[in-house]
Amino acid sequence: MSETLPVAIVGGGISGLGAAHALHKAGVPFRLYEAAPRLGGVIQTDLHEGFVLEGGPDTILAQKPEGLALARELDLTDRMVGTNMEQRTLYILTGGRLKPMPEGLALAIPTKMWPFVRSDVFSWPGKIRMGLDAVIPPRRGEGDESIASFMRRRLGGEALRLLGEPLLAGIHAGDPEQLSITATFPRFVEMERNHGSLLRAMLAAKRAAPAAGASHGAPGAQGGQGGNGRGPMAPFFSFKAGLGELVDALVARLPADALRTGRALESIARDESGWTLAFAGGESVRARALVLAIPAPKLVPLLQPHARDLVQLLETIPFVSSATVLIGYRREQVAHPLDGYGLVTVAGQRISTMALSFLSTKRPGSAPEGHVLLRGFLGGARDPDVLRMADHSLVAAVIGDMRSHLGLSGAPLFSRVYRWPQTTPQMTVGHFGRMEQIDRLTGTLPGLFLTGAGLRATGIPDCYGDAVKTAEAARAWLG
Repeated sequence: MSETLPVAIVGGGISGLGAAHALHKAGVPFRLYEAAPRLGGVIQTDLHEGFVLEGGPDTILAQKPEGLALARELDLTDRMVGTNMEQRTLYILTGGRLKPMPEGLALAIPTKMWPFVRSDVFSWPGKIRMGLDAVIPPRRGEGDESIASFMRRRLGGEALRLLGEPLLAGIHAGDPEQLSITATFPRFVEMERNHGSLLRAMLAAKRAAPAAGASHGAPGAQGGQGGNGRGPMAPFFSFKAGLGELVDALVARLPADALRTGRALESIARDESGWTLAFAGGESVRARALVLAIPAPKLVPLLQPHARDLVQLLETIPFVSSATVLIGYRREQVAHPLDGYGLVTVAGQRISTMALSFLSTKRPGSAPEGHVLLRGFLGGARDPDVLRMADHSLVAAVIGDMRSHLGLSGAPLFSRVYRWPQTTPQMTVGHFGRMEQIDRLTGTLPGLFLTGAGLRATGIPDCYGDAVKTAEAARAWLG
């Protein structure tokens, strides 16, 4: 308590580390506190006998410039590994059958006519209804709507069931009836606004860049999916030793004495000179500015004594739990060719696994030669009680779901389970309107700054970008 820090950062995930990195570059002293014994948050990479195990996100979306810029700034470009450009098929498990999605499907939008027409994933009435997007007039008004509402309007109910729920909502492990299309897929809203139709927008994009076609969505971070394009760069990227390299490189750029792990924040108090932070074990520290880079559920008890209106708004941001299951096999134990990024499952079947990445195909170098690595994702809004299952039950569920579809034989070489309680934010309808109110109320608490997943951003690039802006706001406030 003898010193007052210029800035205290609470939270050592990508948001907290991003804020620390920005402050350090600007020459602003800070100290970062993390409750867990390690830094990185949901980015957790483990190496096991030649396998690269990603417990949280497994890749970074290359379309987001913040991720690529950070990799370059940290001198990691020679460590980057792009996702497989030759085998990008996405499968869908529906009606008890595993079917390949038609080539040229960019998330929910068909961009190649003949593969779409020939596909048996969609019925003929469903195909015709999706094609009507080209002539359905755009929505009038500027209000927000759900992913489900948007999909029904533009592409129909079958597209919602086969694409909207497992793909679009699956990225966020959420319910398409609740998630905001504006907050989760703003590009779709812009496409309708600018071109009147998703199909016309994609055709316009192809004419503008004829060499850059579109391809399948693919299982990505935390079991989610993302669109990608053909071009010189892979749609997603990681690093030779996994995403943990990004965390390690960020930490290496920061002063070691400014990073404190194993510090659980219990309360905060404010007076005219700044903030006092009280940690478990009796440690206290004072800071002029306070950056809270932790999930909304953890913000609530800290801010309850200071701003009830703010807390009430933060409580409206739901979070869901999930589990990631990594399973290694010898190649001969898996009959399926694994010729793609993975598969998603349609809701309503007796299957616990929401998505499964063929990680050894999707991200070269994830498994030793002659071996395969599968990565199952369970939970989310589809199964909110998933973490009640024991680890061995989660592994058994994934193997049981996939045994007949992938031709699995024998016992796996190993398995690893990662649990993520209340970790994935749900940006529901009206989210950005609530965020405007949250930002306004946060501004009534001088020296307090909020960042992190589920507020203004989700995903590694966007969370890092928001953290940098938050650090700049804190620096400007310090004067």
